[in-house]
Amino acid sequence: MIWQPLLAILSLVRLGLPLRDCHFKMVVNRFDALGGDRELFFKQESLKNQHEIFKELVDSAIDPNDKNAHYLGFPYYLKVNLSCTHQDSARAVRKAHYSGLIPIVTIAFQEPVHSVRQKPELLEIEMKAAPYKIPGNCDSEDLCEMCWYTPMPIMNGSVVMTATVRSNNLGFHMRGRRVFMNINGYVKEIHSRPEFSIGEQMTNVKSYFTLRDSSRPLWYTYNQAPVLILGEIPNSKAIILSDTAFEDHFIIEVAIDSCWISSQKCPWDKFSSSILDAIATESTLFVRQNQLVYYFTGNYSALYMNTSGSELWTRILGKKCVRKLNPVIFPKNNTEYVIALGGGWQEGEFFLITVSDGIVKHASSSKKSVCTVLGGRCRLIQVVYATEQNRFFMLVQTITDRNVSSYYIMAYPQANDQGFVVIIGQEKNTDIPMVPKGISYNPFSQIFYIWGNMILQSNDLKNYLYLSHFPSTSSIKYFVQSYAGHYACVTDDEQVWISNEGNSIIRKLYPSRAWKLHINLQLMSASRQYTRHEAMITLFFDKNSLQEIVYMEDDLGNGKLIRREFPQRYILTYSHIIDYPHQLLSSEGNDYIKFSHSCPFARVRIVDLPPPQRFTRKEYYHTKPPDIMDKTGFHDKRSLIVYQGLIFELLWLHSAYNRPYADPVHDPTWRWWKNKMEDAQYYSYVASNRNSSGGVHVNMANYVKVYNQLASNAMPETIYLDKNNVYNFSVFFTIRTKEQSLGESAEENSLSFVWLTIIVSHPEYVNVFLYRTELISRGAVLYKVTVKDTGVFPRQDLSGKKLVKSSMIFSVANAVTRCYDHTPLGPAIKGYRVLPVIIGCPPGRRLAFDITGTLKFSIRKNKRYFDCVNPDPEMPCFFFNDVFYPSFLIQDMVTGDSGPFKGSYIFTIIGGGPYLKENIRYFSPEEIMRYNSNNISELWGHIWLKADTKVNKTNDGFHILSGAESGILWVCQEHSPCYDILPRDMLAPHYFFVIRVTNRGVDQTTYCDYALEFIIHVHGLRISPTRAIFLMKVSMSSVVGLVILYMVIYIVTPKVKAISSRFARRLEEAVVLRTGSSMTFSSSATSSQNFMATSDGSLASGLPGHQSK
Repeated sequence: MIWQPLLAILSLVRLGLPLRDCHFKMVVNRFDALGGDRELFFKQESLKNQHEIFKELVDSAIDPNDKNAHYLGFPYYLKVNLSCTHQDSARAVRKAHYSGLIPIVTIAFQEPVHSVRQKPELLEIEMKAAPYKIPGNCDSEDLCEMCWYTPMPIMNGSVVMTATVRSNNLGFHMRGRRVFMNINGYVKEIHSRPEFSIGEQMTNVKSYFTLRDSSRPLWYTYNQAPVLILGEIPNSKAIILSDTAFEDHFIIEVAIDSCWISSQKCPWDKFSSSILDAIATESTLFVRQNQLVYYFTGNYSALYMNTSGSELWTRILGKKCVRKLNPVIFPKNNTEYVIALGGGWQEGEFFLITVSDGIVKHASSSKKSVCTVLGGRCRLIQVVYATEQNRFFMLVQTITDRNVSSYYIMAYPQANDQGFVVIIGQEKNTDIPMVPKGISYNPFSQIFYIWGNMILQSNDLKNYLYLSHFPSTSSIKYFVQSYAGHYACVTDDEQVWISNEGNSIIRKLYPSRAWKLHINLQLMSASRQYTRHEAMITLFFDKNSLQEIVYMEDDLGNGKLIRREFPQRYILTYSHIIDYPHQLLSSEGNDYIKFSHSCPFARVRIVDLPPPQRFTRKEYYHTKPPDIMDKTGFHDKRSLIVYQGLIFELLWLHSAYNRPYADPVHDPTWRWWKNKMEDAQYYSYVASNRNSSGGVHVNMANYVKVYNQLASNAMPETIYLDKNNVYNFSVFFTIRTKEQSLGESAEENSLSFVWLTIIVSHPEYVNVFLYRTELISRGAVLYKVTVKDTGVFPRQDLSGKKLVKSSMIFSVANAVTRCYDHTPLGPAIKGYRVLPVIIGCPPGRRLAFDITGTLKFSIRKNKRYFDCVNPDPEMPCFFFNDVFYPSFLIQDMVTGDSGPFKGSYIFTIIGGGPYLKENIRYFSPEEIMRYNSNNISELWGHIWLKADTKVNKTNDGFHILSGAESGILWVCQEHSPCYDILPRDMLAPHYFFVIRVTNRGVDQTTYCDYALEFIIHVHGLRISPTRAIFLMKVSMSSVVGLVILYMVIYIVTPKVKAISSRFARRLEEAVVLRTGSSMTFSSSATSSQNFMATSDGSLASGLPGHQSK
């Protein structure tokens, strides 16, 4: 009787799945269009017109006049709203706001394939949303419409971001939500409107899809592709494009020429206008139409690519006959890949397309075809590139003259080109004829799959497990992996099968009886995500769960595309109730429906987890919007601009903290507040009286980096292990109580049935220890789990580089697909968990030159310190004649730990220049060897030597230093670049040295290569002996000359003074005598003139005719 299980299911739905009418909705709004709908997220340049607003904030802890500050803006805001089904959304937002609800948004930045400006890191920033009143006319209420806003930050190098929103646990109880917020580099702005650069956007969905359409795979680079595309739309060169993992989508008719170039060498049976293959990578899209392959590179300035992006679709492999494209899921060495399978005259060959920093290239696979190796007609069905092993795995079909097919699994090592290797040939595995159609590989678990009308899985490529539950009458069309322990298969007739790694159980979910029950329940609840007329377009895993894209039509024939979670957890729980026997029983006068408990335990808890950040390696910032003086509590555009600028400055400080010199305080925000920290209380007092200038108050405590996140009772998504790291936790199982185990015997509900198993994918690198304790009085089993790195990983590399993907599968015996809990968020599967483990040097660690420690230790050892005449606080000088004792810090950017580096390292000078940094020149490898290596000391080219006589060096002759033995003598020998620097003035020469420090190969305590490059300033350099003797001769000659000149002057001066005095006296006497003679002559002349005048007058008076007057 079906009514009994159906009644039980309905009761579980009522208890475990209450209707939640509203959910969070997040979209991006342009900087200048607040309150609008969803905008395309394509602008990547920062806004630089925010400084005027910050200049008004004189009553806040920030310094508006700081020349090093970057209070810029982002081109978008993140709008948070509520979307409701059965009530008015605007009214629900108002109720939520006035009941105290504040959304808290966390943006997680995905590390790019190639980190150009930043070291690899896992960064998250938490922002509390600011309430914003949307302007508009309102007749009945003062507050018509509102929402919440946070900045939508853009981090250099990251174009894939996830936004997680949760409530502050006040007011409405809202379920958290995670969505993708990716940058769309395939949009350009034309006439102030965004338009797609890859083709023309179409709007009529029904013109491209029908209910008879079959599903097709979705191909993209794992966790790296910001834009996903899906092809195989019948009779149309259109694709479905989405930059939100199909939260919404666009139908684009791509702007390529529809060509059909069939020939005898490259035959093509039938022309198709459809895009047959579509693959998305981080920066480039690839499509195939018939045998033609095109690519389009997006405009991603945030990635710092070597190209500005494509203007048109570009054809690649123009002279090749391409039959099919295969994706390469994981990148390698800062490069992404796509594989093109050859056809026609190139059947059996494949071509590797590389995408590196936006530059697309292609190369042939090998020197000869795989058909040549097998000696006959063959066909490459699929090629998988295992990037970590640097090997290609190929599924090859050979065809005899009698049209009898055989299948081979072959491998081709990319590194050494040793040729093709047959992994599986004509071995007989089953009595059922197997027809493989594809292969898959999971680098985390190292499980290799062969699928078709069967599924074979192997952990070592030698021994294979046949999954007998999958019927040989079905044939798998495509295979989907989550790379977190789950996989799904879609067959040719659209059946959906799912399974978990580490076991042989595979279940059919669609079509099934449980699926029909689920559909009926959804239709009864008037769900908008289910109809009776629908067709699955594709199936894929995202970070949340298994998702499907569905085309559905209502009763009026209106069609639409939606993304929804594939309801596997509901189907499994319903199947459990339907498939397992049940019976009616009575107890204490009450009637019950009893179902057998197939799960061996009742509850499971993860306890005693360590603080998460040390192992998850996530850097975390916590921020809040600035305080506003408006009594309504609503922010305006000015306060949101301030919020933008503060987040921009915080991320700028985070990026700039990768400088090689250690700050006195190990925190990126220290430089931000250090000059205003003493006045924080005063600023808070002014804000408490609502008198802050500009109407905004910035509290420095609201912008912090969090180093001490508390452990929760949930296992982290991923952990990172360095050398000999240990990760401990406990798993606590309880069995059912007497009331819960109604009608069960003691054997059916016993601790002896609870067994935890762990499967490790790389046992050579990771060991796991289980310690079981039975707590009989509590009806519980406690497992203490210890995960330990073995310390034999062979590589030592930079932080976050060349890591090995591994995993551990935690499974309870007889619990897979049998154990579940009913929660307010729906049924939850329990008893199975996969923990990815990353082995190598974890991200977020660095080596920094400790200026403060170096100065203190050098002063204590040398008993003195001479700084430069013109000191630089950012780069102190070191005296040439003093022993240099460099000190370094190991700083953890995630946990905030900072301590002295006590390991061994190689100290090498790789460049330098006199007087100015601009004069620095990097040395060639031969020069580096000559200036630093002890093996060629006869050349007299050393710049420095060890201060002690203990010899510890590498095979190349480079000195190995450590924290206790780090004294360095500056020598600057004759053939070194710092020898005999010509002084420019009266000061001694000084020189800038570029120093490289690395512990690679000499420090066995870590997998990290703490490579560090920094500059130091050394003053007081010696000049050469020849120049010194010359200067001494010149100086002595000058001194002797001055002494002789002084003596001559001292001896001659009295005589010169006497002679000068006599000469002056004689000259004076001569002048006086001359003056006296002139006066006498002048008197005589005057008397004579008077006498002559008298005589003339007497004579004239006696002449005739003269009259006197």
